[in-house]
Amino acid sequence: MTAQFGVLGAVEAQIAGRPVALGHARQRSVLAVLLVEAGRPVTVDHLIDRVWGEDAPQRATGALYSYLSRLRQAVAEAGIGIERRPGGYVLTADPQTVDLHRFRELVTRGRSAESDRSAAELITQALGLWRGEPFAGLDTPWLASMRQSLWNERLAAELDHNDVLLRLGRHGELLASLSAAVAEHPLDERLAEQLMLALYRSGRQADADEQYRRIRRCLADELGSDPGAGLRRLHERILAADPALAATGETREPHLQPPARLAVPAQLPADVRAFTGRTRELATLDGTLAPPGGDEPPLTVVLLSGTPGVGKSALAVRWAHRVREAFPDGQLYVNLRGYDAEQPVAVGDALAGFLTALGVPGTEIPPGVEERAGRYRSELTGRRMLVLLDNASSVEQVRPLLPGTGSCLVLITSRDSLPGMVAIHGAERINLDLLPLADAVVLLRRLIGGRVDREPSVAEELAAACARLPLALRIAAELAAARTDVSLAELVGELGDHRLRLDLLDAGDPRAEVRAVFSWSYQNLPADAARVFRLLGLNPGESLRVEAVAALTGTDAGEARRLLGVLVRASLVHTGRGGRYGLHDLLRAYAAELAAEHDPEPERRAALTRLFDHYLAGSVAAMNTLYPESPDAGGDPEAARNWIEAERPNLAATCTYAAAHGWYRLAIALAGTLFRYLDAGGPAAEAVAVTTSAVSAAVAVGDREAQARALSDLGRLHRRQGRLDEAADTYQRALTLYADLGERAAEAVALRNLGSVHWRLGDYRQAADHYRRAWSHYRRLGDDAGQADASVRLGLVDARLGDEAQATKRLRSALALYTGLGDRFSEAYVLSLLARLSRQPADLERAVAQLEQNLAVVRQAGDRTAEAYVLTDLAAMYARDGRLAEAAAHLRRALVLHRRIGDRASEAEALNDLGQVLRAAGDAAEARSQHEQALVLAREIGDRYEEARALDGAGGPQQDLAQRLFADLAVPGAPSW
Repeated sequence: MTAQFGVLGAVEAQIAGRPVALGHARQRSVLAVLLVEAGRPVTVDHLIDRVWGEDAPQRATGALYSYLSRLRQAVAEAGIGIERRPGGYVLTADPQTVDLHRFRELVTRGRSAESDRSAAELITQALGLWRGEPFAGLDTPWLASMRQSLWNERLAAELDHNDVLLRLGRHGELLASLSAAVAEHPLDERLAEQLMLALYRSGRQADADEQYRRIRRCLADELGSDPGAGLRRLHERILAADPALAATGETREPHLQPPARLAVPAQLPADVRAFTGRTRELATLDGTLAPPGGDEPPLTVVLLSGTPGVGKSALAVRWAHRVREAFPDGQLYVNLRGYDAEQPVAVGDALAGFLTALGVPGTEIPPGVEERAGRYRSELTGRRMLVLLDNASSVEQVRPLLPGTGSCLVLITSRDSLPGMVAIHGAERINLDLLPLADAVVLLRRLIGGRVDREPSVAEELAAACARLPLALRIAAELAAARTDVSLAELVGELGDHRLRLDLLDAGDPRAEVRAVFSWSYQNLPADAARVFRLLGLNPGESLRVEAVAALTGTDAGEARRLLGVLVRASLVHTGRGGRYGLHDLLRAYAAELAAEHDPEPERRAALTRLFDHYLAGSVAAMNTLYPESPDAGGDPEAARNWIEAERPNLAATCTYAAAHGWYRLAIALAGTLFRYLDAGGPAAEAVAVTTSAVSAAVAVGDREAQARALSDLGRLHRRQGRLDEAADTYQRALTLYADLGERAAEAVALRNLGSVHWRLGDYRQAADHYRRAWSHYRRLGDDAGQADASVRLGLVDARLGDEAQATKRLRSALALYTGLGDRFSEAYVLSLLARLSRQPADLERAVAQLEQNLAVVRQAGDRTAEAYVLTDLAAMYARDGRLAEAAAHLRRALVLHRRIGDRASEAEALNDLGQVLRAAGDAAEARSQHEQALVLAREIGDRYEEARALDGAGGPQQDLAQRLFADLAVPGAPSW
């Protein structure tokens, strides 16, 4: 019998057209994992991790075996098995019986189809397989991540489909969807071009002109920039009624564009348990959803203000969950920690977090707060989103986080009234008062149960003793629930007695009442749990896993988990996703106050030292797994990557805190350990912050060598992100330090790095000077690899300046050194450079053979950076050999990788290379598009040579400017294949 499986919607299975009962959600989650990996083994550990995440029970393995057994019986009728093999469990179904794998196969065929008509049909079939949200009704961290990945795959297919339909002349049916997309993304020039073209081809030249004027105004207002060259040229051609703009029907090759980003963040914290009352406030909040008629309303800002513990955050989160469907483009959330004396969230960090959630790659996040705020507003323009800014302390902390569009709603919580938000931004303030006594009693009833009804007057006394503050009520209720043998009257008496003994900060202040309840609950903790609570207040990060708590407290994981359970039951600690534990900001402050009072400073410092050492050890282990020094190194790379990603905010906070509070050596070590991971694809802003902390820590201890290393790392980050002037300055500082220290090997590396920046800036003589100095150092040190590297770089300068004979001489010298060292990767690179200068087919064949071997090796190792470079080198060889389709495919893959790792300079170079290949293949229009993208990027980063290449490739009057640029650079012109 035939079987069909689905994950692009609810997880389902059918045998001979009949639905199969798959059991409860956890069991269906197991099947979902096996279906995603259909035909491939999945280990027991991976199954448990993907089905339970951090919340796996102790008997997860036994439960998993039970689920597998039931699923095996469910699909056995179709002759499909779930087999145990050496690599794990395998679902033996044909992948093509799973809608996900059929979708991917159809899209792949569509992208490589020989005709646009075939491509359109195939991608239409692929999109038709979707039934709704992937894995609908299932919720585990792994499935959530996979779900978002699949949404991205669908978006990529939709955009490819869009391009194909435009080339087929089916612009009329695209008008509605393109108009909607442009409304959501009014600053996206590619979308604007598509809509303008569709409008023009539909006989609406005036509307196309108006669309251009609209995006030009938006770009000027939001970014202070003009439309790019491609958009301007299309506008000129539309005004001139260029006949070439008419729909030409089907083309032979799709040349599909890379997909645009689309992210729908869902960052709201979990909804509040046993939420009670606030009916009037919820109704007021609901009223903010009804915008006035007519044009888009001004930005709606709502401010919830009130005393600490009154339930501002709970109300905001409850309402946000209630109305989330009204914000289909997503919900953003940040706890600004505005009243945390040690670790308030910086505005720039909050903006970086929002931009990351909105799908902006880390390398595209600007360095400055104002630039980040502008990009943030641009990303939100036209999108219907809810932005929840929790625990704000000032208007200055909030203002840069306000969107610039009335399609969004901003909800702010603050202890203060923030009058500037009302006066300047027109915020609607809702002052949150204490819970009415009746509601306070209802909350106690929902938390404690029938005891409230048996002692109603005492319950009212308890509510009054808690100042009718929800946070205090919850803590008191948990204490009452844990002491069922004690009457409510006795508990209220205890609280009253304790209040008299407590040294209140300000009698009559509700905050003092909350402090009294905190103290009451704290005093009833066992001594070991009380100590854990105090130490948790020292953590500079947001939340902790059990292992980190064990390190902080000097216990083992089992004991830490037990004590955390005590604190959770007392409502002093809350649990979050991924098995993490955190504190309300008031409780954090209270815990830190207690720690300062009861734990001597050496003990507090020792606790933080243990925590920081835990993070350093974990980071070292993870990095050794991800980047092993030997092929025999063990470990699970996926687990290591997941650990770093989960702990990344804590690791960054630790670096910053350690550098500011005297753990200088630890900050240096942790930043140095994390650098390679952050540099290879972590958030750029975070990478810069961590590395800058290392620089300041090294300065603090007078460690000039560590300072130089951190500056070198910082220079690399700047160079990768296209900030070449900053990179040059930072590398120069590192070079000066290494020279003073007499560290000749490190000085040589710094000289090479500085030379590479001048190379990108088009200052070839300065670059050559640095390379020659580096070569001299390497020669004195007897470093053959360094000499070879410097020789290659000098050869590149010679070739760029037109001295091919000298370039060939240097490259052959480097080749001999690499051959002697057995460095096959570098040898292949030099062979490819020599093949570009040579006219001998044998040189070309040798280079191709070695590069193809290298490509297989780097792909197996998962080294994306190396893969991108090898693909680019191979593409050059294929192009020289006339294998243009293969060259273009390799360059497209290299572009994807360059963008992923944030190498903007290499991205510009690859775009120009692809433009040359496409022009040689006869696709002038697509070639021009690639060169125009390269032009924008090259100008942004200051790469004048790639700017000249882009102008030359764009053709027309731009070529005169290109020739002037080439002349200024003293280079003969663009390279030929």
